[in-house]
Amino acid sequence: MANKKRFNYIRKKIVPGTWFRVMTAILSFVLLVSCIVISTCMEGQGPLYIGALGISSIIMAVYTVFNSMVFDKDPECNYIPLYVAGIAAGIIVILWVILLLLGLFF
Repeated sequence: MANKKRFNYIRKKIVPGTWFRVMTAILSFVLLVSCIVISTCMEGQGPLYIGALGISSIIMAVYTVFNSMVFDKDPECNYIPLYVAGIAAGIIVILWVILLLLGLFF
């Protein structure tokens, strides 16, 4: 008989600090959406706090991207939520760069 594949019932632990990184990515996305909604409702004439929310969103997204880069991997840990948070934050940074370039040139 061929070798049967064994299933491991032991769940891998999530990397410490993953949920903080996930929450910063979610908060960054919420700030991005709130900036867009408030700016659209005020027809582009948003108050100063919109800029502060935008800068906070960019800083949190960049922090999450750089903090989710793992250089030493532990085979006992699950890195999937960490990678998902890093990729989502990277997409948020790209969206901010596109929005800033659109605002500057059009």
